[in-house]
Amino acid sequence: MTSKPTDQLPDDQDPNADPAAVQVNEDGSITLAQTGLAVKGPAPLRWTGGGLKPDPRFGDLVAAKFINCLMYDGKKSTAEGVFYTAMDVIADKLKTDPLPVFQQAIENAKPLVEVRSKRIGGANYQVPVEVTKKRQQTLAVRWILEAVRSRKGRPTGEKLAQELIDCYNKTGTTIQKRENTHRMAEANKAFSHFA
Repeated sequence: MTSKPTDQLPDDQDPNADPAAVQVNEDGSITLAQTGLAVKGPAPLRWTGGGLKPDPRFGDLVAAKFINCLMYDGKKSTAEGVFYTAMDVIADKLKTDPLPVFQQAIENAKPLVEVRSKRIGGANYQVPVEVTKKRQQTLAVRWILEAVRSRKGRPTGEKLAQELIDCYNKTGTTIQKRENTHRMAEANKAFSHFA
């Protein structure tokens, strides 16, 4: 591809046109009026990690990340079976598409602040800090799986479905853990200047 010199304008462009004029295309990209070249905006932010392929049924990266965290001893097909069983149970119970329920459950379980121990002058302080987006997702997935594994007496797919429904409705063990984390940060906000 050869580039045109900057002093030559395309034949269809007015030389007296505003050089800062910008045209927004149908796909959301912008075209600079001066050059006529399409410029893409920044890539969407993903908090799932590089090289991750979407899950086979929903094509969702967060679902693929969740399946990987659910997996034990490299048995991915077993983890997928458990996850998709849970999604089927959610679809049966709520009579709706299970993927938005799963996504909202993860969103509801994400903590905004947490406390970190910091040693200052021989004393340890619990300092509240904001949680990064990637860690929010990691903690939400970890807490949901801890709650599922602590429940006893039913198949894991059913336990996972119930925990996701609880998170979707903002109840249950995971949401309680999130609230406790927020409460700890609120109680220790006097030490926030140490952050």
